[in-house]
Formats: sequence, C-alpha cells, structure tokens
Amino acid sequence: MQLGNLHPLFVHLPIGIIVLAFLMELYYRKKPKPKDNGTILFALGLGAISSLFSAVSGWLLGDGGDYDAEILFRHKWIAIAFTIGTLLLFFLKKSSNKTMQRAYLPFFGVVLALLTLAGHFGGSLTHGEDFLFKEAYEEPIIENVDNARVYAEIIQPIFNKKCTSCHNSSKIKGGLLLTSKSELMAGGDSGSLFDTLEVEKSSLLTHRLKLPIEEKEHMPPKGKVQLTAEEILLMDWWIQQGNCFDCIVKNLPTTDKLDAILSSLEEDTSPKALIAKKVDAVPEDFIASLKEHRISAKLISEEMPLLSVNFLRRKDLTKEDFDLLKKYGDNVVEMNLGHTNLSDELGAQLKSFKHLTKLQLQHTGITAASNVIFEKFEFLTSLNLLNTEVDNSLLEKLVKLPHLKRVFVWQTNITNDALAQFQNKNSELTIQSKIADSIFTASTLAPPVIIADSEIFQDSIKITLEQYFDGAKIFYKTENSKNDTIPKEYTEPFYLKETTKLKSFAVKDDWEPSLPSSADFLKSKVEISSISLVNNPHPKYTGKEGLTLMDLKRGSTNFVDGNWLGYERQHMTAIIELKKAYRVSNVSVGSLSVPGNWIFPPVGYTVWGSTDGTSYKKLKTVKLPKLEPSIIVERNAYDINFDPVLLKKIKILVQSPLKNPEWHQAPGGDSFIFLDEIVLN
Repeated sequence: MQLGNLHPLFVHLPIGIIVLAFLMELYYRKKPKPKDNGTILFALGLGAISSLFSAVSGWLLGDGGDYDAEILFRHKWIAIAFTIGTLLLFFLKKSSNKTMQRAYLPFFGVVLALLTLAGHFGGSLTHGEDFLFKEAYEEPIIENVDNARVYAEIIQPIFNKKCTSCHNSSKIKGGLLLTSKSELMAGGDSGSLFDTLEVEKSSLLTHRLKLPIEEKEHMPPKGKVQLTAEEILLMDWWIQQGNCFDCIVKNLPTTDKLDAILSSLEEDTSPKALIAKKVDAVPEDFIASLKEHRISAKLISEEMPLLSVNFLRRKDLTKEDFDLLKKYGDNVVEMNLGHTNLSDELGAQLKSFKHLTKLQLQHTGITAASNVIFEKFEFLTSLNLLNTEVDNSLLEKLVKLPHLKRVFVWQTNITNDALAQFQNKNSELTIQSKIADSIFTASTLAPPVIIADSEIFQDSIKITLEQYFDGAKIFYKTENSKNDTIPKEYTEPFYLKETTKLKSFAVKDDWEPSLPSSADFLKSKVEISSISLVNNPHPKYTGKEGLTLMDLKRGSTNFVDGNWLGYERQHMTAIIELKKAYRVSNVSVGSLSVPGNWIFPPVGYTVWGSTDGTSYKKLKTVKLPKLEPSIIVERNAYDINFDPVLLKKIKILVQSPLKNPEWHQAPGGDSFIFLDEIVLN
C-alpha cells in the first residue's frame, strides 16, 4: 500500500477536530464556570498531528497523480501553511504569555481561513475547478429517441455521470480528458480510446469497461459508480458505428435489445407527466368516499396518480364540495363542471386546483369576472366555455397559458373580430367558436345500408345492400358456422340461410374506406309456445311482457319503442315452453347497450333444460369479461352454445351488471339491461 493513498482517510480528521476545537472555544468563553480543563488544548494537539499526517500523505499522492499543476500547487502550499498554523495554534493556547494569549483567537481565525482555502482547492482537484459553484448536471431530455443525437444526448451524458470526475481539466487521470469531442479523439497515455485491440477485436474503451472490476485497468475503478450493462451496450454500439459525433439514432442500425434500451431513454414531457412526478398516490378509499357526495372521480391511467373529476351536472354545488377534493387537489388534472350551478363566486374555489389540464365549464354562470382564475392554470391544455358570459377580456389571459391547445368559446360574448386577431397571433391554438359549414359536407364514405324484411327468420332471408356514393363499391362478409370471413364484392341481393353476423363496408378510389355497418340475423328453428317472466321488468319498460321475447321482432336503438324489456338493478329469469320436444343446442339473446342512459349489455348467462317439463338440468353458464369504457349505442345478440339435447322447457338467467361501471360518468348508479328477443336452434 502506498502512503499517499491514505490521504482521503487522513484529510478529514484535522477538518473535524480543528472546527470542533473552535466551537468548544466559543462555548467555554461564554460559560462562566467551570472553565476549559485542557480539553481544547488536547483537541488542538490531535488536530496538529492529524494535519501533519494529512499533509505528508497528500504530498506523496500529488506527486503520483495526474492533477492540474496550478491547482495542485495552491492546494499543497496552503495545506502546508495550515499544518504549520495548527502547530503554532497549539503553542499559543499552551502559552501563559499575555501577548500570545491575545493573539490566539485572531490567529485561530487565520487557521480556519487556511483550512477553507485548502479544502476548496482539494475539492477542485477531485471534482473539478468549478465544483463548488457550478449548477447541478442535468441530463438532456429525450422526447423522441429516434431524433436524438447519439453522442450529445446519449453517450456524453454517460461520461458526465460516470467518468468525468477523474477525467476533467482539473484531474487528468491517465492523461485522458472526457469532456469534449477533441479530448475524446486525442485519447490518453494508453493511446486512442477507439483503437481496436487485436486479441479481443474491441476498442480500448469497451475493453476497459468490460474488464472484471477487480482488475487494475477496469474503468471506472473499484469504489466508483459503475456503468450499467445497458450503458456499456450503448457505448459499444456507438463505437461500432464509427463513434460518430453528429449521427442521429434513426440513421443507425439497431437490434431489438438496443431498441428497448433506447426507448427507455425517452421521457414524457407532457403536462400530465410532469405533474405525475410531483404528486403522491391517491388512496382508493378517497375516490370511493367522493361517490357518497355525488362526485365522480377516477384515475386517468394506472401509470399516473392523477384524477379526472366530474360533478355530474349537479345544480346544488357548494364550497364544501370543492373542499372535499382539496386534500388531493394537486392530483386533479381534469374537471367537468359543465351544466352545473357554477358561478363566479364558486369559481374562486378552482384556484386550489393549480394542476388542471382540462377544464369544462360549458353552460355555467361563469363570466368575465372569473378571468383572473384562468391565468393560474399553467398546465391547462383544453378549456370549454361554451354558452357562458365570458368576453374579449378573456383572450388576454389565455395568451399567458403556455400549454393551451384548444378553447371552446361558441355562444359567448367574445366577438368574431377579437377572435380573428387572437387566432392570427396564436396560430397553434385551436379555437372552436362556431359550427363550421364544412362539417355538413361529406368528407368520408358513409357505411352501406343493410336492408332486410326482418332480423329473425325461419327458413331464409333476402339481404340488400345500398350505397349512395357514385363510383363506390360495397364489400361484405358473413360470420357464421361456415367461418367464411373473406370479404366479397356485393353485386346483387343474396340470401342468408343460417344465423349470421353480417358486416359491410364501402370503398372508392382516392377515398378512405367507410366505417363498417353490421347486423345480426337470427334463424329460429325451434317454435316457442310461451315465455313466462319469473321477475317483472321495470314498470316503464314492460313491452308485451313475455311475448316481447318471442315475437320474432327486434327492438331498435330507441329503447322506448315498445319492443324492449327493461330491468333496473336486477337480473332477468324466464321459463320458455316449446310447442313440442326439440333437440336444442343454441340460445341467442338480443340486448341493447346505451351507456349514456345507464343501459349496459348482460355480463353473464345460465341455461337450464327440462326433458319432462318439471325438473331442470344446468346446460351452460357463461361469464363475460368486465365491461370496457364505451359511449357507443348498439344492439347485440349473444349465442350460448351447448351439446344438443332433447328439451320441452328451457329456463334462462340473464345477469345484469346491476351497477354502472367505474368508468361511467355516474359510477355506482343503478344500471339497466334491455332484452328484446330469445331465439332457439
């Protein structure tokens, strides 16, 4: 072991001891009795001895290291002066001469000043000349790694974090500097970093990085923060591509593993991502407690602890409702107050929600008096003020919002001239101030119309498809037992002879294909005598009782058309009696989904069969997955298949979700199921 290597151990001893002695000196000077009984003198003696060891070891270390000569010179001689000062300080303290005693405390100040200077220059040797005052290193932010500069944004940050503490202008270990392109190319005492070693066929840089950590030449040396396996792979990749300093990621070949590593370097800088880094998680019981106060709240994603809050068009909002949210107000990024009784007075409560990115205030009592509130929302990206009393003065506040992208100000007091001037100066901001005539002009192909006499048939049914765009072609596919899902071009009407889901779409040169249109056609081979409802539907949606489910007529998307049975917060159970014994293997149940009206598809089915009309045996149970978020109005027909069995009666249970799902605008509300037909085959 070289004595110089002990310098990091010795160097901190005199610092702590001398500073402690000074503090003790101040303490005993203010304390009347008892006075110092030699403790300070003992501390000064230890400080002098330890500073001597520190100076000797430091001198030896400096001779064998690659340090900036000027800074090293200053550090050495100030440290020597400090060591001499501690010895003199010891003798001044010990002396009984009054002149020396008067000089003792001022000289102590000189020694502390020398200690400070020696420490500063020592830190400059180790960490760089500007280590004390330089700003903390911030890595480049990569939003799109494909466009990242490989050296400047990926490689140099690795050097800065893991290597430049020993290879900077103040401390040039091995004659190597790693702070710029020219220094990297110059290499060090061992040669160029990018020279290929004959034995390993790798560069000197990656060779040193991959050596076992116990090896003397391993870099960074043992005890320093090491490069990760991913960082070494990135270094290797950069060097293999010619260690280019101006290349872009997307222009270099990569592997799947490299793609994964590079993707991990990307950072989401959207307002929501920035907010998510600052806030704590939101407990589930807090979100649940809001439901009791008729406030809907949900997390915007599983990855971010951010809340979207909906006040559900309430007309009785008070300050207390906003107070309920303030505990986690920093987590609230979306708030829907549309169609509520929000006024300028209540609007003042919004100041507590400084992280809002989306704010909906349409059809509320907000006026220009609330303009001052909006300038507080630095993260706001979307603002809806449809049908409010704001005026031109609002535009001055919107200019100050750096992230704002979309504003809805239709049916407000903002004039068209003011909007036009504002839009010219803020072209990146989308302002919806009226319904444009262009939305009434067809810009996409409309889906084909599917025409048939009925959706339920007993033998076959004729299908006609129509499309009103000149030059458009219609394609269709049939999903049934034949599993023939290849689209066919429609040329003339055709017949379906079995239960089928029919889908069609239109195409035209230079146009995007239309959205698909679809319909379920159900073939009924089994004649039903009667259907008895075990439990009664909602009084408003009784249809024709059990006959509704067997009249071979499907309901429309209008749930009050009289062709639906509606059940609120309850399952449906029915007994189906057949005209004679049939061999049955399939039950189809038609249902409706209108999430906006709290109507959802069934979540499960159970079918029992009876061969004698008295006792029943379970034939099939189906559990469907959790309902996904949706606002689409649609009719469905669900098939329950089982092994063929001879039956006289069938009992069926259709399970309701009972409650609105969490993602719904009114989560936990009493939901409905609507049923229109049961078909047997």
